[in-house]
Amino acid sequence: MTSRIDAIAAVIQSGRGTRAYSLDNREAEQVLSIALALLVELAASNDRIDRLEREIATLKGQSLDALREAPLDADAQKERQEALEAMQLRVLRILMDPRDGG
Repeated sequence: MTSRIDAIAAVIQSGRGTRAYSLDNREAEQVLSIALALLVELAASNDRIDRLEREIATLKGQSLDALREAPLDADAQKERQEALEAMQLRVLRILMDPRDGG
């Protein structure tokens, strides 16, 4: 089975044609694309985190602070690391785009 990271990398590498840039400076556009991708990732993550924390805290009868300070087990830490690596690939995909030509 292909991992999430491998799947994202495969989609990035399958790009076809010349990549169109709208700014005069390719590097500036790459930085802008990375910043916008980070913004999207952060907004989606913050929404999901807030929603889940509030629901779990209510269900457990805990405060949000107690929930946020609970330690993670090794499996959860590994899953978190894999999710981080997948997000990094999504955010930095502009640097791996084969259409770039440079």
